[in-house]
Amino acid sequence: MFKLLVVLVALFAALALVWMLFLPLVFTSQLRRRTGFDATVQSLAVNPFSGRVELRGLVLTNPPTFSDREFVAVREFSAGAEIFSLLSDRPVFTFVNIDVADVTLVKQENGQTNAAAFRTNLAPTAEGPSRPPASPPPRKFLIHRLTVRFDRLVIVDHMGRQPVTREYPLGLNQSYSEVSDLSQLLVPGALQSLAPVSEVLNGFIPGTFGRTLTDAIRGTAKSGTGFLKAVGRKAGEKAKEYIDALEQNRKP
Repeated sequence: MFKLLVVLVALFAALALVWMLFLPLVFTSQLRRRTGFDATVQSLAVNPFSGRVELRGLVLTNPPTFSDREFVAVREFSAGAEIFSLLSDRPVFTFVNIDVADVTLVKQENGQTNAAAFRTNLAPTAEGPSRPPASPPPRKFLIHRLTVRFDRLVIVDHMGRQPVTREYPLGLNQSYSEVSDLSQLLVPGALQSLAPVSEVLNGFIPGTFGRTLTDAIRGTAKSGTGFLKAVGRKAGEKAKEYIDALEQNRKP
């Protein structure tokens, strides 16, 4: 019995080692095969018993059809899920942490973007060419605690005579609670960090969320400008009152 136990422990350890060694290779190869975007991962650990996922150093690069190779660089992605909820139509996550170093959005001469190509290849429609694609039902989920960090955004546009590259240091670091819809991410703090890209982001992010994000950023940018003007006027009025009071005190 003791020998059998030792053999089982050794077998389990060997399987765990194989799992850890080959899981990143399987993940990147499947992602490459399905999307056409090359991918590398520093480390990837998935514990099916605890529902935890930890991914570090994910780098996605564009296919050779794009003149620019950079796409997404993720420092860390970690999540913890309630195991039994994964078997339902509404998965529940106790926490999700997303730490993004860089995102490069590229628009080709024909108007195609790398974000749209990745989204289309990742979830291709099953309808034939003669049938319009049906809108998929919204996915239900719940994240009790979500942390998003996003350092830098690069936008490359090849639609003009010369390619235009713009870099935006965003410095976004936002925490959320009880997230069940992507629109909950569009809080004022996050939108203000994205306000500098409001004029150039349109058309680079596909889908309804992209349009909603662009409209929300523009609205926040306008309201933020009005707010700053109001603060400036108020500060100017206070400064004028202070100077007038000093002048009156100086008079004999």
